[in-house]
Amino acid sequence: MKSNILNKHMWKFTDWFLVAIIFIIVAFGILSIINATASPFTGDETGIDGIISNLNLGYAERQLMFFGVGLAAMFLCMLADYHVVANIVEYIYWACVLLLVAVLIFGKEVNGTAGWFRIGDYGIQPSEFAKLGVILALAKSISAKTEGHEEGITKFKDILPALWHFAIPFVLILAQPDFGTAIVYAFIFFVMLFMAKTHWKIMLLIIVIAIAIIPIAFQFMQDYQQTRLMSFFFPEEYQSAETADARLQVDQAKMAIGSGGLWGKGLFAPGALSNLDYVPEKHNDFIFAVTVEAFGFVGGAILIVLYFILILRTFMLAMRARDDFGAYIIVGVAAMTVFHVVENIGMNLDVLPVTGIPLPFFSYGGSSLLTNMIAYGMVLSVDMRRTRWPIG
Repeated sequence: MKSNILNKHMWKFTDWFLVAIIFIIVAFGILSIINATASPFTGDETGIDGIISNLNLGYAERQLMFFGVGLAAMFLCMLADYHVVANIVEYIYWACVLLLVAVLIFGKEVNGTAGWFRIGDYGIQPSEFAKLGVILALAKSISAKTEGHEEGITKFKDILPALWHFAIPFVLILAQPDFGTAIVYAFIFFVMLFMAKTHWKIMLLIIVIAIAIIPIAFQFMQDYQQTRLMSFFFPEEYQSAETADARLQVDQAKMAIGSGGLWGKGLFAPGALSNLDYVPEKHNDFIFAVTVEAFGFVGGAILIVLYFILILRTFMLAMRARDDFGAYIIVGVAAMTVFHVVENIGMNLDVLPVTGIPLPFFSYGGSSLLTNMIAYGMVLSVDMRRTRWPIG
């Protein structure tokens, strides 16, 4: 029997619409990164040479390099039959756990979080890649309890394998401490259990436990993390000179968003707040604010619509997956994307606390982009195998 690895019929089952949406978001993101990292324009620049001389293309070039590597990784994931991957899920999971332990011992601290390995000028964040190992492990352990059972999960003991698969990396990430990423893991875990039709009493118990953990976790936060969180809930108390820094990022981002108006100031606009460095972390965490300043409410709305289509399409692919294991893989990736999009845009708009969560496929960052490319390679792999390929 011929192998399905390079079966020519596989391309017939590839969701090119989903691929196209990802390409559009990445291209839009690179354009925004170029705009965000450019030197201030005065309006006196003439010709192409005058414009190019003000651009810092280093970030965009690295993002393109990450995208190229990500495309190769996505393609390899598409070729890999996820049923074969199921046999090595535990190895992948424990490799991710070992990386999370290693980064606590040997990692470098960035922005108060000891969650990075440094290789020359590049940083690798294991907690990003570990999301994929956790999604695979949760998908396998949950599907083992639901495959062939219409009623879903009805007993607490049935979620125990999924619970410890989630809990170990969750605790290791809290130890970094990276509370924003830890919440992503919790959200993925909760959504996957919800989609597995877990009994409402079990879900309620999980919610109660999560609420009980919050005040305990707060005590382990660093001072700046506590201040950042409290400034969101009590902004009026953080307006003094001593505490204003806790609100600086959000306040400057809101100013940039408001100054963009309906149609935006345009790319490389003289006097733009982002080009004058008023917006912190403008090419990664707060790139949405920079984008809205340049492209206006219309540009921001277009980006949100693109994400809505991406997420909706991803959930649709989960609905037509061939088995529960494949469906939960897609659900896990969709949940990860939902949280990142909602949290990042929400913190830019000051409707959610600042957590340092990047915007998928859009914010600058190799670990984030590669993680998302691999994740959607897994999604496409599952969807391509929703039916058996013809032989030959």
